[in-house]
Amino acid sequence: MRLRIGARPARAAALCAIAARVFMGLTVDMPTTRNGAWLSALFGALLAGPWLAFLRYARARGMLLRSALLAVTVIDAAAVLAALARSAGYLALDRTSPALLAIPAGIALLWGVWRNGDAVGYAAMIWARIALALLLIVGFLQARSFKPAWLTPVLGSGWPDVLDGGVHAAGWIVSASGILFVVEEDGGAGPALGALAGGVGVAALLIVLAGMLTPTRALSGWIIRLDDLLCNGRAPLYLQLPLIALWFAALLHLLACQCFAAAALVQRLTGAGGRLCGTLIVLAALLLSRVGVLEMASAMLARYGFAATAALTALSARRKGGLSA
Repeated sequence: MRLRIGARPARAAALCAIAARVFMGLTVDMPTTRNGAWLSALFGALLAGPWLAFLRYARARGMLLRSALLAVTVIDAAAVLAALARSAGYLALDRTSPALLAIPAGIALLWGVWRNGDAVGYAAMIWARIALALLLIVGFLQARSFKPAWLTPVLGSGWPDVLDGGVHAAGWIVSASGILFVVEEDGGAGPALGALAGGVGVAALLIVLAGMLTPTRALSGWIIRLDDLLCNGRAPLYLQLPLIALWFAALLHLLACQCFAAAALVQRLTGAGGRLCGTLIVLAALLLSRVGVLEMASAMLARYGFAATAALTALSARRKGGLSA
C-alpha cells in the first residue's frame, strides 16, 4: 500500500492539526507567555510562513530534510500522545497506568493511518464542522462568563517571553504541518499558507476565549492548567462534556496527521509497505511517550527544531533551483 494524500484533504488536515498543536502548546504546555500567548501564535505563523512557502520546492529532494522532519514529527507525536494519556488519567475515575491509557489511542491511530491519507484529511473536514458547532454552543452559553479584563496586560510577562513563545509555536507548526510535505501534487504556496493562517487564526481566537474564562497562572503545573481549561468551575457541569470532547478529538486528529505524515516520510525514505511504516511509527510514538527524557527532548525540538528544519528546507530548495527562480 502506498501512503498518499490529496492536496485538498491535506490542507484541511494541516489546518486542524496546526490549530490543535498551537493551542495546546501555548495554553497547557508553555504558559510563560501568559496573556501574550495569542501574540506568540501570530509571531510563530510569521516565522513558519516562509518555510511553508518554499516547502514545495524541497519535496523532490532533500533526504536529510526528510529525516529531520521525520524526527521532529515523531518526537512531537510522542509528546502529544503522552499528553493525551495524561489527560485521560486526569479524567479517569480510577488509577490507571498512563501506558495502558495510551494503548487504545495507539490502536485508533494505527487504524487511521492504514485507512490512508485521504481518510485522515476528509475526517478533518467533518471534524471541523462538528467542532465549530460545539464551540458555538459553548461560546453562546458561556457569554456571560467572559471577562475581557483578564486579557490584560496584553503582553503578559513581556516581549521576550512572547517572542520565545513564537519560536516554540513555529516549531509546533512544523511538526503539525508535515502532512503538507508528503502531498504529491504541487498546488503552490497559497493553499499551504491558507492552512497556516486558518490554523493559527483559530488557535489565537481560542486562546483569547480561554483567557477570558480563566486567569492565566504561569507557575501552575500541567494538570492544574488542564483543569483550568476543562473544568475551571466557571462553566456549568453540562458544558464540561463538549469541552472534553473537543479536547480529546482535537488531540486524536493531531496525532493522526502526525503519524500519517511520519509513516509517509518513512515510506519515501525506505520504500517499505504502508502498513508496515504506519505500524512502526505508531509503535515508536507509544514507546517514546513513556521515555523519561521526552519532555526535555520535545522542549528542545520546539525551541530549535524550526530553525534546523527551515535551514534544511532552504538548502534543498536552493539545490533544486527554487530559490533562484
